Amino acid sequence: MTTKFVIYRRISGGTNQIKSGLGLEAQMTEINCYLQGVDDYQIVEEYTEIASGKDHQNRPILQSAIEKSIQTNSIVLVSRICRLSRDLEFTASLMKSNKVKFRIATMPTADNFIISIYAAMVQKDREMISIRTKLALRESKKRGTKLGIKGKENIKQANLKKIQQADEFAEKVKKVVLPMREEGKTYLQIANILCNVNFLTPRGCKFTPSSVQRYCVR
Repeated sequence: MTTKFVIYRRISGGTNQIKSGLGLEAQMTEINCYLQGVDDYQIVEEYTEIASGKDHQNRPILQSAIEKSIQTNSIVLVSRICRLSRDLEFTASLMKSNKVKFRIATMPTADNFIISIYAAMVQKDREMISIRTKLALRESKKRGTKLGIKGKENIKQANLKKIQQADEFAEKVKKVVLPMREEGKTYLQIANILCNVNFLTPRGCKFTPSSVQRYCVR
């Protein structure tokens, strides 16, 4: 049976990137590598968009690709998850669709559900990098570095930000695990799924049935 694909590529719009085409070429290379593992396929249409990954309200080309995939019963194929969006909420909304399937060339075995989990994990990593950067100020103070008023304020803000990001992460986890609970999966099954995709807690630990339960009732 022939598998039909709608290919979507996106670049952010930097002048050098547009002129060189390297971003688009690199994406197509990854897509072609994925297609080499497909026995029988057809490329229905190719779409290229110049837009920020953070702008999910103005993506007409992506919408056209999705509509084409629905019309032709095709799979939307992108090179990497960030080519769809860098916004977790938007990516999650796409993955919840029952009408369209997505595949990521660099994640060949991932379906819509796994992609949504991975998107949450990627965003968590970006947030943790920000937290670690700010907490480095605290370590500097412990070593005797004079931070001044601005430095002290940064530490205070880092602490507040850490609390805020922990709450935000909890909400994102709930959006991932609650649909699984509604499908009848146990806390153990959910924990195993999260562990299989290396989705860890904010402290870098594996999810357990009890920790999954805490996020569900939080």
